[in-house]
Formats: sequence, C-alpha cells, structure tokens
Amino acid sequence: MRWAVQDRRLEREQRELVLGPAHRRWRDNSASENRRRWTEYDWSGRGEEWNASAEWRAALVEHVLERWIPADSAVLEIGPGGGRWSASLLARSSRLVLVDVSARPLELCRELFGADPRVEYVQSSGNDLPGVADASIDAVWSFDVLVHVAPADQAGYLDEIARVLVPGGIAVLHHADGRNRGQVPSRVGWRSPMSRGLFAALAAERGLTVECQFDSWGPNGRHDLSAFGDAITVCGR
Repeated sequence: MRWAVQDRRLEREQRELVLGPAHRRWRDNSASENRRRWTEYDWSGRGEEWNASAEWRAALVEHVLERWIPADSAVLEIGPGGGRWSASLLARSSRLVLVDVSARPLELCRELFGADPRVEYVQSSGNDLPGVADASIDAVWSFDVLVHVAPADQAGYLDEIARVLVPGGIAVLHHADGRNRGQVPSRVGWRSPMSRGLFAALAAERGLTVECQFDSWGPNGRHDLSAFGDAITVCGR
C-alpha cells in the first residue's frame, strides 16, 4: 500500500512535468548504492545478459547507435559497465570518454581496450562528469544506466551533458517512462522513477532541445523496450 501511494504521487508529478517532492525524496538508486552494486556485480557476462536477443542488440546498434552517434567524433558514455556498447562507440570515435560511478567497470574496460590512446576513463560521483571540459564532446550515449539513477541525479547528469556538449552536439539517453508500465513491475527492475515528459522538461530547462523520443526501433519497430516500459530521448545542444 505504501508503494502504491508513492507511485501515485510520482505519477502525478510526472503528469505535471515537475521534479517535485516525491521524486526528490526517492531514496533508492542512490550514487552510493549504485557504486556498491556495480562494484560487487558479477561482470563475467559483461552486461550482455541484459540483451533481449542477439538480434535485438544488433538492431539497437544499427538503428539507434549508428544512426545518432556521428562518425569520427568525441563521444562520452555514461555507465559503460563491462563495455557492452563501448566497442561500437569506439568504432565511431576519435576520442571516447568512459564515465562510471564505480571503478570496477572502468577496470574492465581498461582490460578490454588496453592502451588505446583514444579512450579516457573518468570516475563520477554519481551525477557529474569531472574533468571533462566544457563544450568538448560531440555525442553522449547512455543505455541501461539512467534507469537505475535517482531522479535528482539524472537532472545532475543533464546539467553536465548540457555543459560538455559542443553546439550541435547530441545525447542519446535511455531512461524509465512511468511506473509499472512494462511487462515487469518497476521495482523488480530496480527502476528509478522518470517519464519521457518529465525527462524532456528537465532537458529543456537545461538548454537542450529534444529531437525525438521513442521506445522501439528496427523494421516496423520490431525491437523495443517493452519489458519495463522504458524510453530513449535524443536531445541536442
């Protein structure tokens, strides 16, 4: 019953496009909990275990990553984990900045990419991009990350994205879209509350322009984010 009341308050704020008290009081998905969780996580599968299928993954790379991330660009990835998307990003990068709240995923990516001079590693406090210069990044990518980040920290990352993107830069960001809308309840997937409307409003407040929002891709939208009812927002500087 307590969860139901909390969800109703969150949903009301999402309809009103306000990061209000219910979102700001959210205590799960904190930076410290994310650091602990992803430090202790079994990364033997390097995050590939979260793919719906090999076809789903390949379509996401082809129809989303390669569509929106420009070639030969300075790219920043928030939450690389075991490098699940990082190799595809590196193929399109003149410079790749990998940012994670935990040192463990950064260590895994160092093992993966060795001494490649194009790759940089940054440990975040959970809502910032420390050491990344203003207007120095062409594109930001984050998938399966912000869905686990507290709402106020998501707003913090949007502040930072607006700071580091060059004029004309692009950000492709996967996040939750409402509560318990998918095939699995939000809390089962440790989903932080957010909606596409609220996320767009937060982006606009920070000077970012929302290019589009979607939850499926590929031929006839064959592949999607229906398991948890998530969305992807593409926004530009």
